[in-house]
Amino acid sequence: MSAEAGRSPDPRDVDAEFARMLRDEGLALGPGQAPREPAAPEPGPDEEGLAEDGGEADGPHEPPSAESRERAWAAHPSRGPRDAPPRELDDEDVLYGDFEPPDPDIPQATSAVLWSWTALVGGFVLLLATALSASLPPLLGWAGGAAALGGMVSLLLRLPHAPRDEGDDGAEL
Repeated sequence: MSAEAGRSPDPRDVDAEFARMLRDEGLALGPGQAPREPAAPEPGPDEEGLAEDGGEADGPHEPPSAESRERAWAAHPSRGPRDAPPRELDDEDVLYGDFEPPDPDIPQATSAVLWSWTALVGGFVLLLATALSASLPPLLGWAGGAAALGGMVSLLLRLPHAPRDEGDDGAEL
């Protein structure tokens, strides 16, 4: 996996490239050793607790006070108007944001279509009830079958015979 010292490693050999990078940084690893970041130098007596600009250095410090946290929370841009309490986002807010989907344009069904659906579903239920019940006369079964067949034929005859527009496959954006 590693390249010899005289040859350039194959650019696809990740292990060889990683070993070369470590050698360039002055870190030599043996087999089974993980790379470690070198320890930071200890600050001198004149640098203790101060950064280059004279401010406090990054390091252990005391946590912010409750007043400081409250001021930061009040000034945060996600806070919205000053008097509005914070609100939790639900899945709809996360997925859609401010987008509101348009109401679909569903045409009103005519009374003939409603009667056709009623005959189809009601006739099927009546046919099934007559078949499962011995107390209902067989004539009701025939009437239910005829109503279901009539409702289905009526609905099939109402289907459009040609596409709405030439080349229209029904997809809408």
